[in-house]
Amino acid sequence: MVTSVAEKQETNSLTKQDFRFHSGIEALPDAALVLSPELTILAGNKKAQRLLGVRFPKNIGQPIAEVLTACEFSEYLKQDNFETPLCVVSPLNDELQLEISIMAFGYERVILIARAIAKYHRLKRMRREFVANVSHELKTPLTVVRGYVEMIQDTEHAFDPHWQKVFATMEGQVSRMERLVEQLLSLSKVENNRDDADMEQVQMPLLVNNLFEDAKWLNQEKQHEIYANIADDFGVYGIETELKSACANLISNAIAYTPANGLIEVNWLRNGDKMVFSVKDNGDGIKAEHVNRLTERFYRIDKSRSRDTGGSGLGLAIVKHVLLHHKAELVITSEWGKGSEFAIYFDEAITL
Repeated sequence: MVTSVAEKQETNSLTKQDFRFHSGIEALPDAALVLSPELTILAGNKKAQRLLGVRFPKNIGQPIAEVLTACEFSEYLKQDNFETPLCVVSPLNDELQLEISIMAFGYERVILIARAIAKYHRLKRMRREFVANVSHELKTPLTVVRGYVEMIQDTEHAFDPHWQKVFATMEGQVSRMERLVEQLLSLSKVENNRDDADMEQVQMPLLVNNLFEDAKWLNQEKQHEIYANIADDFGVYGIETELKSACANLISNAIAYTPANGLIEVNWLRNGDKMVFSVKDNGDGIKAEHVNRLTERFYRIDKSRSRDTGGSGLGLAIVKHVLLHHKAELVITSEWGKGSEFAIYFDEAITL
């Protein structure tokens, strides 16, 4: 049988494509398996052998469920919804935790990615503990510095204007540092608090109304028009101190970043089968490229403006972690030049 030049060229082309494909998945930093739409194994990299126990070419053509037999993985495949990754113990090492994600890959292919997350979680825990310890240690020296500054300012001896300005600046910077330390401690507490036993029925109408009254007092300088719409017959199940912190952060942000004489609306209302706390303003708004990064710690759109308002870039990070604990969702809607709305959606409401 004579092979034509065209057939040889097609074979060579397929061989090159196959080589590039296998080189690509081998270069991935995590274990990877390429599956058919029926979830049979087509290919994989060496890391898949080390983490998942897959053997090549022995397991090629086998259903993935016959190779990874953990009960949790079988249930994960049955639900046919892979938006949320699955955490499962490695079949080769029961001390190794894996995060498995499944997603579409190219034309009629599916890719399974598995990464070891024990080290990742250990590093996160170390970071949280470091931040909490450093923040706690900073509280005492800041209190001492503030005490001496206030003592000097209260002395009977009159200072000339130059020194009055110096000590006023020192007091302002100490206050800023104290706010930053308090927010770091709040963030560490929220990140480390995963005990559902602390949850109880929260009277959200009362909580929101108290925050609304506080907002009117905080608003004396800018003279915003602040309105409230509060449904008085629904609460939620949660930790009151955390929910108060999250809601207060959204209100204080609206006050800080809405120009003087602006309009701010605070709501606690039912929306279909969800309860929604929202804060809406007619301020400058937020450009689209910034919206998805607002909950990152220390992320600030305009650093100079944040310094002027006393912002630390931690408020929305605290909100995010509170909502993760309460299985709630933060939705940010904003149009540049027309204002913003920050809304917290709670899945479960309690009739009061």
